[in-house]
Amino acid sequence: MPSGDFSIAQLARTLRTTTAHVIFLLAQRPVDWSPPRFRRTQHTASRLEQWRTWYEQDHLSLQGIADREGTSLATVRLAFLKNGIRLRPSGSYPGRPRRR
Repeated sequence: MPSGDFSIAQLARTLRTTTAHVIFLLAQRPVDWSPPRFRRTQHTASRLEQWRTWYEQDHLSLQGIADREGTSLATVRLAFLKNGIRLRPSGSYPGRPRRR
């Protein structure tokens, strides 16, 4: 789908079809017209439980989660804080032997 200004007639011309066909296609496969920031927020919300599992059960670090998901450390940290997930001290996880 094009971004910015667009019309069904323009899309029909681009696809070399009728406007009725374009309307039918759009009804079958709706387009998310949300701004990119909102789509990223939706993605973060949909991944939060997986991130929590990696963090709490697999003892993955915040940076490890960010690297695995291709996002920023700040995104992961903020998602956890906003959703009440308690952050452990940096460089530690439950059950890890302490250095002396």
